[in-house]
Amino acid sequence: MSGIESRAVVIVPSSSYPKAKVIGLYGLLGGAIGGLITFSYIIVLSVIKEGTSIQDVPDFIKMLAAGAVFGFFLGLLPALLTGYSAYKLEIYFDSIRNVFPLFAIGFMSTFLCIVWFMLESYSTDSMINISLICCIGGASAIATGLIALPKYK
Repeated sequence: MSGIESRAVVIVPSSSYPKAKVIGLYGLLGGAIGGLITFSYIIVLSVIKEGTSIQDVPDFIKMLAAGAVFGFFLGLLPALLTGYSAYKLEIYFDSIRNVFPLFAIGFMSTFLCIVWFMLESYSTDSMINISLICCIGGASAIATGLIALPKYK
């Protein structure tokens, strides 16, 4: 027979934070949601500038799908950083008070990734674009937090 005792006790902490769920869902959905937000903005601007007809709707749907795929790959690293930060801070989405910390975490993780990849040039125009992209990262962090974060303590 084996040497395993049947009286072994396993202790599970009473309040365990779902680490894998939070980081995994942020990684899977964070960039895609950011891509959807970005391409929705582009679609609205194109409709306002040029006008649209009913024949353009399938093209817009294709643009949204491409935006989700493009956003997934482009926003994967900031989304994973946001998920890891939300896990480390053990953020629960139980009230509206947690919207600002999520926005700040998403904004800062996006900013860090952009600065890391764009070390060579800064100008006033690029700082405005970086701020807009970081705001999209913050909005994506909030939308993903609605899905990924636990709802109560």
